[in-house]
Amino acid sequence: MEKKVFCPHCNQDALTYSVVRDGKEELCCLYCGLLLERQESSNFSTLAKTTPEHKSIVYADDSPFMRDLLTDIFFQKKEFVSSFAAFDSGESLIYHITRSFIEKKSIDLIILDIRMPHLTGIGAANAIRAIEKAFGIKAIPFLFFSAKQADEELKKLIEHTSPAYFINKGASSNIEELEKRLTITIRSILNI
Repeated sequence: MEKKVFCPHCNQDALTYSVVRDGKEELCCLYCGLLLERQESSNFSTLAKTTPEHKSIVYADDSPFMRDLLTDIFFQKKEFVSSFAAFDSGESLIYHITRSFIEKKSIDLIILDIRMPHLTGIGAANAIRAIEKAFGIKAIPFLFFSAKQADEELKKLIEHTSPAYFINKGASSNIEELEKRLTITIRSILNI
């Protein structure tokens, strides 16, 4: 049964479809495929119910306000985020990621502001993909986070750096709405 649910990726109420995976019914956006809701399906049983594993997220943004805001948001999300680190530049983020790879520490999601001075989120994403290849590491999902609207150029970038997603931080009218959209999107990307 199709129903409309707000999709933070499309930034609109979207038609949905449902699928059952691992004993859970998932409601996904018909347009972009983003997971919007997940619940136990009464039609399927699971052998064991487990709590989601904790995830490690890194974030680069030149805006101190946005870094502080996301740090506050993820400090409260300890039920699924065990580690959150925010950096003021793409260069600092790349250094941290490279050190993590050397030390065999996992990173589950990279959030990048697109417009940063010196090294943009786009440049950082391309550099990170090259570093992942050099270390033989599976591509870590990117979440591009920007006030910029998703134009054709950005859609090509998302495709080029896949797995990659986009959320428009300027589309929210208040911080609570932004936090909700961000949480829904990240839970979907991390499959938790």
